[in-house]
Amino acid sequence: MKEQIILLEEHDDVDSIREKLGWVRAARVLLLFPSVPRQQIIQRKLDLVLIQREAARQQAQLALVTHDPVIKEHAAELGLPCFPTVEASHRRYWEAVQTQRSIEREEQPVKLSQELAEVGSRLTSQPEPLSPETRRLIVTAFAALSMLVLGVAFVLLLPRAQIQIAPTSNQVSVTSKITADPASMEVDTVRNIIPARVIGVEVEAAATADSTGVTQIPSEKATGSALFTNLIPDQVTIPQGTTIRTSAAEPIRFVTLAEATLPGQIGEVVEVPIEAVEPGFQSNLPSNRIIEVEGPLAAQVAVTNPDSTRGGDTVEVPSISEADHERLRAIVLQQLQQRAYAEMQTDPYIDLQETEFIPVESLSVVLVHSETYIGSVGQTVDTTSLSMRVTVQGVAIDERFARQAIYEQVIDQIGDGYQINPDTLVFRLGEVTDISEDRQVTFVMQGAGDVSAAVDLDEVRRLVRGKPIGQVAGILERSFALDRAPEIRVSPPLWPWMPLLALRIDVRTF
Repeated sequence: MKEQIILLEEHDDVDSIREKLGWVRAARVLLLFPSVPRQQIIQRKLDLVLIQREAARQQAQLALVTHDPVIKEHAAELGLPCFPTVEASHRRYWEAVQTQRSIEREEQPVKLSQELAEVGSRLTSQPEPLSPETRRLIVTAFAALSMLVLGVAFVLLLPRAQIQIAPTSNQVSVTSKITADPASMEVDTVRNIIPARVIGVEVEAAATADSTGVTQIPSEKATGSALFTNLIPDQVTIPQGTTIRTSAAEPIRFVTLAEATLPGQIGEVVEVPIEAVEPGFQSNLPSNRIIEVEGPLAAQVAVTNPDSTRGGDTVEVPSISEADHERLRAIVLQQLQQRAYAEMQTDPYIDLQETEFIPVESLSVVLVHSETYIGSVGQTVDTTSLSMRVTVQGVAIDERFARQAIYEQVIDQIGDGYQINPDTLVFRLGEVTDISEDRQVTFVMQGAGDVSAAVDLDEVRRLVRGKPIGQVAGILERSFALDRAPEIRVSPPLWPWMPLLALRIDVRTF
């Protein structure tokens, strides 16, 4: 007989349990209550009545596995089988315990008063005494009946048997992709879609990084000499610091380093040392590039550099590059996601449940409130900093829904006549494979469990009771799929038949 086990959670109530019973496909259903619940569930007898009716509507035989004394008391009153463990449900009958009725006080007989009893005894005629022959016959008949009853009781109650059977078993494993959709309101086991919810927090973070860019800074000025030519017949004095330059659109300027005097005759020349005004490579010029004099001397003298100027140089210093800003932003965004993930676990407004998880891949920045850099691109500084405040959203997924979808697939893998051991069920979350624009998260989920041939212990007892011991193993091997021959023990050891009473046959699986 196919059996289905429904695992109850601490938050389950009568409505959720009835909904789970609506998925039942087996003839027998076992409700497995939490072993050590934080809060008691189904404490009203009415709730158990509604659950019993739902099971009856599904045409399924219902039993409970619980240690709760209140539930056990209500189950006994309603005639529901109740077991301490799943294994115990396989070793005992699923027989309903009939409720006992008590006689109402007003229906109980009233004790007669002494006066009425004496009057009644006087009105009643006394029976005639029995003859000795009749008395002997009655005693003999009673003795014979007693011996018969004792013989029947001996045959029924003395023999006891224990049968251990090993149903054929294997493992079923299912690996499937589950899509958690925030827009979904219920579990769709056909399309593997489960509900989810979008959550968000506002966080801020800051970081500092070294500058990796390089900028050339002018460090040395070029030097050389300038040749001045007198353009007038008078003597001309060239002061120290006289500025001369090239004729380019952006001229390069030099100044004289000493005072010089041109004789008073046209065409006279004098050579004066010069130095560039600005340091750097740009002041290293070839000969005859400096041809202009600034100031009033421009009309009195001509100038040129007979030789090239040399010595202008630069030095490399760190500066902020575009890559520095991009790298710094990636660091801060990672910190923001980590901080957001931690806050989502503890934020009382989000109220993340123990069964919910948040895939890190689902976290994303949806709004940037502020983004401030210290240091611009190209600035010659050793470090640059960034501070950001953003809103991060993620998708919270209830693993129970994913397990439910996988469990349905595991059940579909089990053929008729087989059942899954709930204690062996294992679920594993895999990697996230896709996140859509509308926040749908697709991830891999695996479920596995041990499956064994379903053995109806009541049917075992019915098949073997009263049968010769030598025939029992063959009967069971023909009736059920077993891994090996059953083990049979009978007490007393030499008793040739199985007990007539099924209650005296203990059947166990291993």
